[in-house]
Amino acid sequence: MNSRKLYKFFAAALALAFVGCNHDDLTNGSSETESNNSKDAVYMNVTVQLPVGTGTRSTTTDDGGSSDGIEVGLDHENKVHSVLLVLADKDNKFIGCAEKSESLVTDANGKVTTVQSISKSVLSGYYGGDEVTLTEDRQKINVFVFCNPINALRGIFANLQAEDKTWYDKICTISETSAGVSDNAAIWGGPDHLGGFLMSSYQISTKKFPANFSDWNDFTTVDKPFKLSDNNPIIGGSSDKGIDNGGAIKVERSVARFDFKDGSGNTQSPNTYDVVKDDKDNLIMQIQLQKMALVNMSKNFYYLRRVSTDGLNTNANLCGIETSVNYVVDTDAAEKNDESIISGNKYSEHFNFCLGYTPENGEWGIDATARNQWFTSKIPDILGGTEDNPDWEGTGTYGNYRIWRYVTENTIPGINKQKNGISTGIVFKGKMIAPEGASGTLADALNNATGNAAEDPILYVYGNEIFVRWTEVRAMALERGPGNPLYTAAFGTPKDGVVPVAGTASVDAVYSNDENSADYKWNAWYNDKDGKNTEKLKEFKEAAVKNAGFTLYESSSDVDNGAGYYCYYFYWNRHNNNNNAGVMGLMEFGVVRNNVYKLAVTNIRKLGHPRVSENDPDPKDPDDPDEEGDVYLSVSVEVLPWVVRVNNIDF
Repeated sequence: MNSRKLYKFFAAALALAFVGCNHDDLTNGSSETESNNSKDAVYMNVTVQLPVGTGTRSTTTDDGGSSDGIEVGLDHENKVHSVLLVLADKDNKFIGCAEKSESLVTDANGKVTTVQSISKSVLSGYYGGDEVTLTEDRQKINVFVFCNPINALRGIFANLQAEDKTWYDKICTISETSAGVSDNAAIWGGPDHLGGFLMSSYQISTKKFPANFSDWNDFTTVDKPFKLSDNNPIIGGSSDKGIDNGGAIKVERSVARFDFKDGSGNTQSPNTYDVVKDDKDNLIMQIQLQKMALVNMSKNFYYLRRVSTDGLNTNANLCGIETSVNYVVDTDAAEKNDESIISGNKYSEHFNFCLGYTPENGEWGIDATARNQWFTSKIPDILGGTEDNPDWEGTGTYGNYRIWRYVTENTIPGINKQKNGISTGIVFKGKMIAPEGASGTLADALNNATGNAAEDPILYVYGNEIFVRWTEVRAMALERGPGNPLYTAAFGTPKDGVVPVAGTASVDAVYSNDENSADYKWNAWYNDKDGKNTEKLKEFKEAAVKNAGFTLYESSSDVDNGAGYYCYYFYWNRHNNNNNAGVMGLMEFGVVRNNVYKLAVTNIRKLGHPRVSENDPDPKDPDDPDEEGDVYLSVSVEVLPWVVRVNNIDF
């Protein structure tokens, strides 16, 4: 790995003044400053190490990393323009804070250094007086760092009182529209991502203050600051009283990142997959993925990460390390645990880009309104965008990944609570394509679609077979005869000895007289003497879908990709992978800060979900578990520190 790039990613050493955030006048040590003089100023510094990464489908290692390795961040993801230093006692009660945004000096090793002063009178508040000697226990303080703090975070500390013990539970909220307009977008550097990413302490860093208040007299010049992250060999004039405050304070980005690449391996037609073959093994349909949408991105996250054994906030460890046997705790862990978000239909209170929509006095579903809520991108636009850093541990299979977008943390307590309505996911929109040289009724339907569902033929899927128009279904069902599952699905149970028959020029067709069967309902609609009735069409489709188990696809028109037959594939983002399809594992589904999730659809085995939910015998439900026994799509995800997790998606 390129060490020069690593330097950019790794570290910033920042010497900062400590203040109580109470608007006391600080000085830069200049004798020209009126409010204080240089004799009243002391100096501190601190070294901040930027995220190097820990974190394919991947598993979490015991050091908080990923089995997929790490990725060096890009320059705009590593930029530090300001640092907020927060000091607290050993119980994390607030002592004071300071922020430095000027005079940041970067050396050849990628360390950013600055020195800032503070009035001794501010420090004396913690000591309890100028003549006080701290006990050994009181000498120990906890140091927290926030890089590139957003205004909402600054506001928390603006008038914070000493010994406050609520500050570390504060929550950041972000609301974003489907058009990408968001408040607090500064968490990922603003709309252009160039303003510096919000970062926070990766662990609690315990440091040590001098015992005597008078010992601060050793640190009253800019060139000799007290080191909060290095060795102070001489304290109070004696070398045997030195304080070694160890190394740099590690920080992590407060958001995650999704990357994407074309995993089809199709060089002639990108993002296109061979899906349907006829009984002679001839390819008759492909799926081309054309769009992807983010759903269920969390609106809230803690400024400081925390972990617990059960995913709940009770007894959670502040800045604890994520391991393979614990949970990262979310702000709404309790509501996810008691499932009140799902039962109370409170999705919009907790998530941006909600998966479904509930009309007034209606039922939750995925319709046009729901799809308009999603954050949708054209896949060609993503693949033409910013490339990830190719210098990362791990190798891609189908070319370089491209950065799609940044997302907030979303974790779920408990294994069986991981459900579609509250998990962050990606929806892929695919178009059914007739491969070159294909012929027959299916190819004609795909090639000649007008987007008018009332005029274009309906496609019917039963088992692993696809039929164009109900007449093809009837013909195959009659050929196979009674006792065959397709025959029963089409005709139900005819009464009084009636046997369905295909019509010819000289013989009228005989339709099933089972009033609940799809064939009976189709005849009532299609052969309606008064013209095709939309209500009868609705009854037929309901019988075909709910009673018989057919999946129906109707044509539509996409504003970007024209008329055709479209379907949707749902993927729930994997954080950990237990390599056991159909059985969920701990923290298997979720999004965790400072991880890069690298996605690639590597295989599509079957048609996706219909555009119209009523045409789907197995529509998505918010209470569905994230792990399905019925695998639709293969996704490859690699996440990198960025911690990298690679997810190869197989539908």
